[in-house]
Amino acid sequence: MTDERTDERTAITDLLFEYAHLIDAGDLDGVGALFADSTYRTMGHEVVLRGAAEVSGAQRYVMRLYGGSPRTHHNVSNVIVQVDGSGREATSRAYFTVVFHPPTPGSDPRVILTGRYEDTFTCVDGRWRFTDRLIHMDQVGDLSEHLRLERL
Repeated sequence: MTDERTDERTAITDLLFEYAHLIDAGDLDGVGALFADSTYRTMGHEVVLRGAAEVSGAQRYVMRLYGGSPRTHHNVSNVIVQVDGSGREATSRAYFTVVFHPPTPGSDPRVILTGRYEDTFTCVDGRWRFTDRLIHMDQVGDLSEHLRLERL
């Protein structure tokens, strides 16, 4: 018999992993859709993004796409999920590491960013959704080949 809380935690963890898969695939509309009913923030920055269009738009601004790929792997780990007593709201904390493989011939993949996600979720019609993401960028490496310096 499967514990209901285990199923909830698995669904929420899968949502965290889905974000990593979508962003690494360059599916920025898919990333935005995950945050359709959510806010998306980075610690230390005043900007609060709201909804799919703002989140996917911001991703387009900061990410260079090499042939449709951002050339990254977002690794999400140390996930802790807490579901409230009603089973309708939850929080999670997780670490992330972003590995980037520059397009320069002979270059090796390298870690360009590590940090933490603090997320809140709501369950609507049996489906978990982000309601807020706060990103802590703890260690920032060389982002020059990953970030787009001009606006689209």
